Amino acid sequence: MESKSNAVAQAAGTEVSFFMPNTDSLAQLESLKPKFSLTLKYKTADDWAAIKDKPVRCFYMGIKEIPNEDGEIIKCGVFVSETECFIAGQMILVDAVSKLDAKTPVEIIYRGKSQNKATNGSTMKFDVNTLG
Repeated sequence: MESKSNAVAQAAGTEVSFFMPNTDSLAQLESLKPKFSLTLKYKTADDWAAIKDKPVRCFYMGIKEIPNEDGEIIKCGVFVSETECFIAGQMILVDAVSKLDAKTPVEIIYRGKSQNKATNGSTMKFDVNTLG
């Protein structure tokens, strides 16, 4: 805490500046169209089913822990593709990418579900390859 207050004391009385866009750039804001959403979307089983067997090329950006519907914390992979930012918590996918470095390019292909005898449910299957 002391080093933080020292940093504030050192900055006291100094000038702070920032860069502001020029007036032409500001005037163009109204005519610009949205290109890319930075909002993370959770990719559900239905989302994956809609793109079954189609490759998704993206950058793996790391792991984020989020609560599920029951309030349990689950690990999700964070990904950025050409068109979206998304998170995915499917265990096979997360296990496949969790040891990779952030910004690793990957290709993800959802292959469907298979019955899981251990939990009387189903497991989502993915092919995950690094790109290079």
